[in-house]
Amino acid sequence: MVACLAAMVVLLFGNVALRYLFNSGINVSDELSRLAFVWLIFLGAVLALREHQHIGVTMLVQRFGPGARKLTHIACQLLTLWVLWLMADGSWKQTVIGMDTRLPVTGLPMAVFDAAVLYAAVAMGLIVLVDLARILAGGEPPLDASPEDPLA
Repeated sequence: MVACLAAMVVLLFGNVALRYLFNSGINVSDELSRLAFVWLIFLGAVLALREHQHIGVTMLVQRFGPGARKLTHIACQLLTLWVLWLMADGSWKQTVIGMDTRLPVTGLPMAVFDAAVLYAAVAMGLIVLVDLARILAGGEPPLDASPEDPLA
C-alpha cells in the first residue's frame, strides 16, 4: 500500500511539476497512478477486513445473547463468502477478457486492473473462511459482533 501511494505521489507531482515548469509531462503518469490507486483500494480493503475495521451496524446484534450473536455472525460470514464468490467469478472473467485489451499509453493488459479485484476477493475469502472455522470451533465472534462497545 505504501508503494502504491508513493508511486501515485511521485507520478502525479512529477507530472504536474513538469507540465507547469517545463511544458512537458510523463505520458504514463495517469495510467500508472490510476493502476496504483485501484490496487491501493483493494489492498486496503483486504487489510481492513483482516483487522475487522469495515463499517458494521451492530445496534441490533449487540442486544442478542451469545448464541444468537454467534449464529448471526456465521450467517453474515456465509453471505459474505457468497458475495466474494460472485466478485471472484466476475473478476476472473473480466481478467481473462482484459488479457487481450491493452491500455493506450503503457500497453499493459487491461487485466492488471481486474486482477486487483480478483486478488481482493480471494484474499478476503480466505480471511472469512479462517474466521468462520474459528467461530465454528468454539471461538468468540470478533469485537464488531460483541455486546461491548469497542469505543467505550
